[in-house]
Amino acid sequence: MGMVDRYLVADIGGTNARFAMVSGSVRSGFELEETRRLKNEDFENLRDAAHAFLESCSGGHPSRACFAVAGPVSEGKVKLTNSTWRFCPKDLAEDLRLEQLLPVNDFAAQARGAPLSGRDALMTLHKGTAIPGAPCAVLGPGTGLGLGLVIPRRDGVNVVATEGGHAGFAPRTEEEIAVGRFIADEYGFVSWERLLSGRGLVNIHRALCHLSGEPWPGHRPEDVTAEAISDPNSICRRVVDLFCAVLGAYAGDVAVIAGARGGIYLGGGILPRIRELVPDSAFEARFQRRGPMTHYVSNIPVNLILSDKAALLGAAALAEAGGL
Repeated sequence: MGMVDRYLVADIGGTNARFAMVSGSVRSGFELEETRRLKNEDFENLRDAAHAFLESCSGGHPSRACFAVAGPVSEGKVKLTNSTWRFCPKDLAEDLRLEQLLPVNDFAAQARGAPLSGRDALMTLHKGTAIPGAPCAVLGPGTGLGLGLVIPRRDGVNVVATEGGHAGFAPRTEEEIAVGRFIADEYGFVSWERLLSGRGLVNIHRALCHLSGEPWPGHRPEDVTAEAISDPNSICRRVVDLFCAVLGAYAGDVAVIAGARGGIYLGGGILPRIRELVPDSAFEARFQRRGPMTHYVSNIPVNLILSDKAALLGAAALAEAGGL
């Protein structure tokens, strides 16, 4: 048995950093050998957290790493959006005795990992047949609204991180027009992200309370999703129903704009919490209703990513490839 490549990967958010040691390859499949979630506040910086993780691992020292970070990634320094951690990839690579440490945006890693997620990590929202060689789109309503494209090429794939969450929201019902107007009065420009994110759930909730003449109870996103599940007659259920309908509309828009006939994947932290409500919502109808282009989207498979390993698998694939 030859030496198996091992990669150090991490998915670093504002609150937690998840580290894993991964072996294998895109071709043979990746095996997550050890996964640990460390709290950012327990470590002064990323270097200390990475060392702590490596100390906890047995087996050979990895030669390459890919760290997916919540925030913009540019040459030189990387700063995390919601955290005090910052690091210089070159210095950190030396410190951790790595040949290469590749920093990538967390959504680029999520996008790369989505097509690598096994069937058991996916929930089908719309059946279809992927066209080989066509782009896949990965949408992530979470803290913000991420959109990444995975474009196959002969020797692998290209990952394109986009700012597609900041395209303009297109309301399609009287209720959505009213909600859009409420959000516009506050923010001016209304992007899809103003509705399709954690803050988006709060924005929709505030708008629907206002339109119903009820005081807003101060819910956080997790309060909205919890109440939507426990009380089908609540305003929160209406919030989640509208959220799902808007998400379907956005996914359909992305499909026709990006030519994403290789499939659409939905990631992010919100959807796994409301997974049982999505199939009964207007998501699918809104995804498909495209006038003359309905046939174009009706054959595109749409899957919800249930596991939180997509970003780690994506980081492993990017470490193996040595870049995006």
